[in-house]
Amino acid sequence: MNNNSLISMAQENIVVGVDIGSTKIAVVAAQLPVSGAFQNTIEILGFSEVLMPTGAVVNGSVENIKQVGKAIRTALAETALLSDLDIGIVNVSFGGTHVKVTAQSDGVLRPSASTGEEVTQKDVDQLVEDMYRAKTEPNFEVLHVLPMDFVVDNSAGVKEPVGRTGIKLGANFLVVSGNNQSIQRTRKSLLDADENLRYDKMIFAPLATGLAVLTGNEMKAGIALVDIGDHTTDLIIYQDKIVRHIVSFPIGGRHLTNDLSIGCGIQPENAEQLKKVYGAAISEDIPLNVEILVNFLAGRPPKQVLKKNVALILEERLKEIAAMVYAEILNSGYEEKLIGGIVLTGGTANIPDIELLFEKVTNLSVRVGFPENLAHTSKADAVSNSSFTTAIGLAWAGVQSIDPRVKSVCKPSQEEPVKQAPPAVAAGQRTQEKVKTEPKKTGLSFWESLLGRNDQQTDEY
Repeated sequence: MNNNSLISMAQENIVVGVDIGSTKIAVVAAQLPVSGAFQNTIEILGFSEVLMPTGAVVNGSVENIKQVGKAIRTALAETALLSDLDIGIVNVSFGGTHVKVTAQSDGVLRPSASTGEEVTQKDVDQLVEDMYRAKTEPNFEVLHVLPMDFVVDNSAGVKEPVGRTGIKLGANFLVVSGNNQSIQRTRKSLLDADENLRYDKMIFAPLATGLAVLTGNEMKAGIALVDIGDHTTDLIIYQDKIVRHIVSFPIGGRHLTNDLSIGCGIQPENAEQLKKVYGAAISEDIPLNVEILVNFLAGRPPKQVLKKNVALILEERLKEIAAMVYAEILNSGYEEKLIGGIVLTGGTANIPDIELLFEKVTNLSVRVGFPENLAHTSKADAVSNSSFTTAIGLAWAGVQSIDPRVKSVCKPSQEEPVKQAPPAVAAGQRTQEKVKTEPKKTGLSFWESLLGRNDQQTDEY
């Protein structure tokens, strides 16, 4: 194998995921399996997590380009230092309350049908590509076209149309679109971080998360992914390895924090710490006499808060979220097909016993999802938590398609040409010269413990 081949392999199999969240930027650089090799793990090369200034991202939408750009720049620099990479191209997430999902259908008459030719992959890809011009609300941009079932002539419910014969080819789609201004601000924040930085794929965050935490068997059997973010809770239903239903609820972890802030009479920063350190999803077994001392305001004595009250407040809000999720599952018609039950992810999924609460409300099996299929290294241990699931999924998107039946479900990048980057070197030479990363090319809503005194303190913020 010559040096040029080594360079190509290094470029094609290193992908960087940039997850833009409301509270933080999470970045992961990963080495992906070589195409065709019998491997199902990725190696984490570097990572970083940088807190987002308050108000820079609101309800999942980038609002302050400069602040977000600076956070991305810092996170990429830390990741590059840890991984010894020169990061030039990334996969980036989008999400938030501005995202809309609609069910649409389309069909075409195949020009080659008269000659008896079978449906080809090119026919299918062209049908999907045409959907990027689908009708959406004003000032919205189509970012994902997710095919469900295809129609070939009079045969409906076709999963694999390639190889069938017919004149008309159609399909039912889920079309994911985002507010154009919000999406443009996301793109500009990348350029503000580095004028040479490009993105290959822009992916709806819960779809990327699914690539990181769900198994192929779960997607085939039927699974509901519930991603409880800071501002929203996203539900994605998979069945037969196809995305069947997507919905977002305008309620998330921030609402739990606000409930604690109001209910306990403390500042939001203290409430967030209280939630993370002492929170519980079920209050039943927590004794009444366990107290927590909270330094809620400088110059004031600590406030006494009952741990049971903390759990009661969180429990009620989590029951509301679980009930909304279950109602939407019923509305989707897929309840009986969710053999795998529910997988919970997002920062709120770290609250103890949350899976038990969801099981009680939904009567479905529930597990908390963490990144799967990571090569066992110390770096992998550091990112095997909810903070990095979406960023890891964005890296997986460099080698694993959300829907392998089509060329891609992502809108092609329309970046302006960038300056020529320095040539990359083989992965084995990263300690001498950094590698320029180049990813491998692949690829609505029904609802809009101890007894006794425990004197502990949370820090003042």
